[in-house]
Amino acid sequence: MMGSPQQVAHVRRNVWTLPPGDLTLAHYAAAVAEMKKREPDDPTGWTYQAALHGTSTTPAMPLWNGCKHGSWYFLAWHRMYLWYFERIVRATVVQLGGPADWALPFWDYDADREQARIPPAFRDEEGGSNPLFADRANLVNEGEPLPVEITSPAYAMGRTLFVGETEFGGGITPNGSTFWNRKGALEDTPHNVVHSYIGRWMGRTTTAALDPVFWLHHANIDRLWSVWASRAGHDNPDDPRWISQEYSFFDADGRRQSLAASDILDTSDRLGYTYEEPVPISPPVPLPPSVRRPPVPESTSGPSAPGPTPPGRREMAGSSEEPLRLVGRAASVAVPIDRRTTLPLGEALGVDEPETDRHVFLSVEDIEGETNPDTVYGIYVNLPEGASRERAEGHRVGNLSFFGIERAQDPRGDEHPHGLRVSVEITPLVRRLQAENAWDEARLRVTFLPLGPAAAESREGVADEDPPVEIGRVSLSYS
Repeated sequence: MMGSPQQVAHVRRNVWTLPPGDLTLAHYAAAVAEMKKREPDDPTGWTYQAALHGTSTTPAMPLWNGCKHGSWYFLAWHRMYLWYFERIVRATVVQLGGPADWALPFWDYDADREQARIPPAFRDEEGGSNPLFADRANLVNEGEPLPVEITSPAYAMGRTLFVGETEFGGGITPNGSTFWNRKGALEDTPHNVVHSYIGRWMGRTTTAALDPVFWLHHANIDRLWSVWASRAGHDNPDDPRWISQEYSFFDADGRRQSLAASDILDTSDRLGYTYEEPVPISPPVPLPPSVRRPPVPESTSGPSAPGPTPPGRREMAGSSEEPLRLVGRAASVAVPIDRRTTLPLGEALGVDEPETDRHVFLSVEDIEGETNPDTVYGIYVNLPEGASRERAEGHRVGNLSFFGIERAQDPRGDEHPHGLRVSVEITPLVRRLQAENAWDEARLRVTFLPLGPAAAESREGVADEDPPVEIGRVSLSYS
């Protein structure tokens, strides 16, 4: 367990607004180069630290492949991982003559168009001598900005509950090993989609932490969690299964240490770091009036799953009838709505009762593929033919990426092999379409459209085919 509380001494700053002449990234580059020289069995070395997240190297060494994904443990585990890594880098910076107050910067890719580009220090290969350079996809190293559709955390920041598959922090899972299938909204976007869009090393759980920009990305995800938790009515879990869960890492002296979730919620007093004054985050996505609904326990697979889900669980209203294959181009599927469900969808939406506690969800399920194709898709409901990008945005309900698809099929002792799943609440869009007399009670159409340069290639019909990914089912449900 962690020792006594620490006095705040370290400020994580926006990498794009560091003042002229600031040496934060120069110190980082020097420390990365030094860590890469360390022996493979040195837990403070670069490859060993990356392997704590994931690696395909065998045999595994202590604490390797420990990352928590698709789980309500995702944010807590990664905060601990980031904190210990930062301590190792800081000790290395000091060893090399740098400042004792060095802290990881964060990459706020949602701040504006310019900041959506990967910082220049990470782009230039410099003849192979730049320790911050890595192979990346989608013209990222050429300075192409990440698409705004994937950088915005607005949907996640608008969720008022932490626990739940479509909520901020993820669904309840056993501690298990690493890869479950109940990711929260922040893990989905921007976390997973940024990983997938940057691609190459960053696009795979077994190599992601080898890319030096991984740590700035995760500093931003951690910052977003801090911002979310600071808002009125946003509470972190107090469930003993979450709050007392401990994980182990290696500290700067190479010794193994442990933290519990209860140790890391106060980052200022307990962990000794803060984030600089944040840039205002885009407004949250509007939610239905009944957002204060109580959390509903979720059933999970695994030995420590809670009891049966109580009344009020989601009811299926319809699902696609055939699998859909994605190869890097736009693709659509029809979802017939079964009017014989126990409660007609129109009533479920509470059209005549605007304060009703009813919610509509879209799920993309049984997603399988051999490898992450480094393509991110927007998920659109009832997208009008030929819609402009601006109009299409009003029909986008979420994103689909394939970060972790390899591990889902090879979970290494977690649950059985499974496909990925994405689930989002679409109540506001459905109510808007109803108000515009644009909602078909018998069916909806779901379109998957590549984002970024892949989208332009798809429209021009010149894109090479991606490694295929198959979607087993798209379903509509309500609660």
